[in-house]
Amino acid sequence: MTPPIEENIQNSFDSTLKNANLESLAIDFGELGIDSLLGDSVFKNVPIVSIFISLAKFGANIHDKLFLKKILSFLCGLKDISAEDRGRVIKSIDDSKKYRVKVGEKLLYIIDSCHDFENSERVAQLFKAFIEEKISYEDFLETTNVLVKITDRDFKWFLKNAKNYLSAEDVGSLIGSGLFDLSYNPIDIRVKDEDDYKILRDGRGDKYKTEVDGGDMDTTISRAGEVIMEVFNSEYKKPRIVKLQKSA
Repeated sequence: MTPPIEENIQNSFDSTLKNANLESLAIDFGELGIDSLLGDSVFKNVPIVSIFISLAKFGANIHDKLFLKKILSFLCGLKDISAEDRGRVIKSIDDSKKYRVKVGEKLLYIIDSCHDFENSERVAQLFKAFIEEKISYEDFLETTNVLVKITDRDFKWFLKNAKNYLSAEDVGSLIGSGLFDLSYNPIDIRVKDEDDYKILRDGRGDKYKTEVDGGDMDTTISRAGEVIMEVFNSEYKKPRIVKLQKSA
C-alpha cells in the first residue's frame, strides 16, 4: 500500500533535515515565485521537493506551494549547519523520550503555522540557535509559539524598542503577546497618627493621614522575549521593567 501523502512529506522532510546538504539553498526567497519552486534546478536534489513535485502532478493547490516555500526557507536558514550536527542534535531529543512528538513532525507543525516564508526563516534562526546550544529545546518551543503569533510589524517594533524604557502606552496590545510577563504589586496602606497641632494647623477634622502605595502592575520581558532579543538583536543586554499605569 502506498503511504499517504502526509506520511511521505513527513519522512521526506526528516530525511532532508537530518541528511541533506543544504549549502546550495542560498536563495532570496523574496524574489522567487511559488510556481518556480517545483521547477528550479537548485531544489531538484532536495528530497522534500520531489514529494511536492509528485503532488503537483495531481494538482497542488496554493496552500501546498506556499507550505513548500516556507519549508525551503526554513531549511535555507540551516544551510550553515552540517547534516551531521543537525542529525546528532535531533536524534538526542527524539531518543530522550521526553517529548511525544518527534522533532521533525513538530517542526512541520510550526512551519505550517508561520504567516509567511519570512516567519519560517526566523523559526530557522531559533532552531539554529538550539542546535548551536545557545538556547534549550524548551526555549525553542516556547519562543516559536510566541513568534508565529505576532505580526512582522510587532516583531520589528519589539526588537527596536524592547531594549529601551517602554511606557504602558508603548506596550499596548503586546502585553498579552507572550513577549512580556506581568506581576502585581500588592496594595500597601499606611496610617499615620498626627498630633492635634497639625490637625488644627491644617484645618482638618480627622486625626489620621493615610498613604496608599502599590496596586499597579509591573511588566518585564518574558523568557520568550529574552530569547528573541538574544537571537535577533546583538545589542540586547538585559530585560527592562515596564510600569503600567494604575487604572482610574
